[in-house]
Amino acid sequence: LHKMALGRLITLASTLTLLSHSALVLSSSPSGVSTQRFANSIVTRRRDLPGGLRLPRWAGTVRRKSSISSEALPDISGGGGERAVFGGGCFWCIEAVFQQLKGVKAVTSGYAGGGSSNPSYEEVCSGKSGHAEVVAIDFNPREIDYKDLLDVFWAAHDATTKNRQGADVGTQYRSSIFYTTERQRKLALQSMASENERLSGRKLLGCIPVPGQVTTELEPLERFWTAEKYHQNYFRKAPYVPYCAVNIAPKVAKIKGTFPKLLASAFDEDV
Repeated sequence: LHKMALGRLITLASTLTLLSHSALVLSSSPSGVSTQRFANSIVTRRRDLPGGLRLPRWAGTVRRKSSISSEALPDISGGGGERAVFGGGCFWCIEAVFQQLKGVKAVTSGYAGGGSSNPSYEEVCSGKSGHAEVVAIDFNPREIDYKDLLDVFWAAHDATTKNRQGADVGTQYRSSIFYTTERQRKLALQSMASENERLSGRKLLGCIPVPGQVTTELEPLERFWTAEKYHQNYFRKAPYVPYCAVNIAPKVAKIKGTFPKLLASAFDEDV
C-alpha cells in the first residue's frame, strides 16, 4: 500500500513539474515563434502540447502561409555560387549546423518534395502536403565543396531512421537530398554508398555490431518553398529554448568538433 501511494505521489509530482515547465516555456516564448516546437521543447518534440494546453495568441502565426517561393531566392549561378538542398529532420537543426561553415553564404529553411503549392507550416506538419522540412544552402564551391557538405549532412542527423529524427516523427522529417545539378546527383550517390559502408561496420562499445542502412531519399529539386519568417535563423534567435538546447546545440557542437577545418572564422574560436 505504501509503495502504491509513493508511486502515485511520484507520478503526480512529475506531472506537475512537466506542466509548470510547459507553462514557463509558453509564457517566455518570443513573439512570432512557432509554439508547436517551443511549448513541447520540455519533452524534446514539437507536436501535441502537453496536458491539453492551449496555444497563446502569437502562435496563430503557425497557420500563416508562406508567400515566398524558390523564385524569390537569389540567383547565385552568375557569381559562381551553388545551391545545395538537404532534409535531415527539423530544419532548425540543419540550418544551425550549416550556418557555421566557411563558404556558406546563406541558409534558408523551407519545404520541398511535396505535391501542393505554397504550403504552410501547419500543412507540412500534418504530413498531408508531402513536403519535407529542408534547408537551401547557398555556398561558394571555391571555398567549400559539395562533398564536404555531404559529409556534414551525414554527421548532423541519423539517416537510418525512416521519417524520424529522435522524438520528431513524420514524413516531413525524412532524410532527403534534393540535387540541383548532375554533379550533385553523382556525388550524392557516391556519398550514400560510402555512408552505407561505414554503417555496415558500426559497433556499439567497439564490439557489438549495430549495422544500419541509410533511408535517405535522393531526387531532383523541382520547387523550394521558403518557410515562414519566424523559422529563419531560429537557433540564433532562441538558443536557450529547451528544444534548441537539448536537440540543436549538441549537433552544432558535434560538427564544430568533427570538422574544425570547415568552420567559418567566426566559429572556430569556440571549438
